[in-house]
Amino acid sequence: MSSLLSAGIYRYRKSAVFWVMLLTALILGLITGAIADSSAHLNATYLFGLFLITAIQISLIIGAEFTNGAFRNKLIAGHSKGEVFLSELLLSLTSATVLFIMHYGAFVLFNLSRFDNLDAGEIAQIVFGAWLMHLAFAAICATVCFFIPYNSAIAAVVNIILVIVMMFTVSELHLKLNEREYNTVYVADENGNMVPKDEINPDYIPPDSAEYAVIHAAYYLMPCGQLNDYQYALAELWNDREPNEKYLEDLKTAPIYSFAAMILFSAMAYICFRKKDLK
Repeated sequence: MSSLLSAGIYRYRKSAVFWVMLLTALILGLITGAIADSSAHLNATYLFGLFLITAIQISLIIGAEFTNGAFRNKLIAGHSKGEVFLSELLLSLTSATVLFIMHYGAFVLFNLSRFDNLDAGEIAQIVFGAWLMHLAFAAICATVCFFIPYNSAIAAVVNIILVIVMMFTVSELHLKLNEREYNTVYVADENGNMVPKDEINPDYIPPDSAEYAVIHAAYYLMPCGQLNDYQYALAELWNDREPNEKYLEDLKTAPIYSFAAMILFSAMAYICFRKKDLK
């Protein structure tokens, strides 16, 4: 395993894709950080660009391992499929971590003063949770690559589309989770005057219901769902207010969902890789 990891690190260091994506992550972090610094709002569009960069990098690098026969050669050299898969997954997660540090380090550099209203514990929670969220996304991208071998371009396109679909999906789920229990309507009283009246919202989902738990789990298993809530939690900082405690409290469970997503998708990718007859 150590030899596979050492060879993989060397491969990444020599990879033009890795360095281009690293530079892109840095530049995008600087640009979005500067835009956010001059804005009165924190927008999710400032944050999800790293997902696209990670999707492209993992797709192209893992795809190259399939197309150039590197995976087959590793098996011929005596390594098991489990070792080959685990080493490639660890390398993908490590490279995703480097991109995470580069991108968000540059972003925060422009916005350090915004985080004065956070204490050390909250900052640690956010950094740790956001990092695991990004690793979960990297694992999802790797899974797509193992399901679509020998065509890194298609895998990259699928992963990019996946980011976009997740962003739209979490927006819809967020609306479902935050429906009001009552809607205010205006009706005429006995004098013909229009007065407000509260009516039960048929779309409201009680937080203690099984339906709410299922939707919330689906929302948080998607990294874009967590990213959405990080945006809502931190948006208040852009108006010199305290962070939104409701979302910060919810995000305390985010690492559990990230671990679950990593395990689930990594297991799917491994099963797929085990069944493949490498060319």
